[in-house]
Amino acid sequence: MRALTVLLLLPGLRADELTQKMTARLSEEAEAFERLAPQVLGQETLHQRALKPPSHFRPRVGAAAKTAPAAVWQERNILSEYGFAAFGTAQSLHELRKVISVDGRKIEDAGKAQDALVKTITANDDVRKKQLLKQFEKYGLVGAVTDFGQLLLLFTRRELERYEFTANGQRTFGDAVALVFRYKQLDGPEALTLIEANKKDEAHRLHVEGEIWVRRNDLVPLRITLDASNLEGTTAIREEANVNYTLSPYGALLPAQTEHRELRAGNVTAENKFTYANFHKFGASSDIKFEVEK
Repeated sequence: MRALTVLLLLPGLRADELTQKMTARLSEEAEAFERLAPQVLGQETLHQRALKPPSHFRPRVGAAAKTAPAAVWQERNILSEYGFAAFGTAQSLHELRKVISVDGRKIEDAGKAQDALVKTITANDDVRKKQLLKQFEKYGLVGAVTDFGQLLLLFTRRELERYEFTANGQRTFGDAVALVFRYKQLDGPEALTLIEANKKDEAHRLHVEGEIWVRRNDLVPLRITLDASNLEGTTAIREEANVNYTLSPYGALLPAQTEHRELRAGNVTAENKFTYANFHKFGASSDIKFEVEK
């Protein structure tokens, strides 16, 4: 461990070589994820705590009219079938969900939800896929809660040159030792797009920075964090997230957990915790044909 610390502090070639090895492994894992993700389904559990949007009309009289209304927080627990599909003009990979239950209340049978989700993923129909995104919004969710599971895709080989990487020491990750690298987007299109559905789908495009944690012995990515902000003062929006990855039985990384916070004017307005489980591969047809791990 002492020798490793010295290596990270050495200027010049040796520190650069370690960073180059890390980014090479990072891009390999990103491209393996890109190939696997559209072929798997899992279950996602989302716990959200968020500020409830204010009512458009709330008459207030007397002393109450002179003070700001108290913040009202709401909590949601959403269980969904979860997968990835490419759509849009750039055929970018997006998360898709079919909700099974909300706060313990059954919405749809899990088997039927799996079948519906696979049919949408495999269909050549962007409208259908976007409709599924809209369905997820109707359960009262607030804030930017989608498309963090594929954060690894920021670092495919074709995107690496957009970022600056620097070694940043080591930390403990569970029972493993992780090497930590800082990254910062330097150029290119903004990596994060925040869509505000309650403002006529107003879009904020943000540059990103954060950390990449990799396992010390083989440089496999363990965690990617993200920090993105836009503007300052009362209009400031800040997104913070960290995604933990684990190696799947199919030879590529898949998300294990995502934590996300949204801040407006420096105040937290939403907190989301996603956990993922039971990933299975399915066949190319619309009938689900899971490959069960042996």
